[in-house]
Amino acid sequence: MSKNHYHAREAAAALLKMAKTTSDPAVAVGLIEAASKLKDEAGELSPPVTVQPPDVYPDDVQPKED
Repeated sequence: MSKNHYHAREAAAALLKMAKTTSDPAVAVGLIEAASKLKDEAGELSPPVTVQPPDVYPDDVQPKED
């Protein structure tokens, strides 16, 4: 995920938190709409990338011995 997508999603999450805390329904609607727009622009999340150190093997794979 690019840095821009990450920041857009973080900003959208912050807007949703603010919308939950406000008592003004009009402000809450505006914040929710802004968060929705940011999330739409950021797009879908990419699948997580798992990185294992070279000396770690999954349970079903054993290292070749010399």
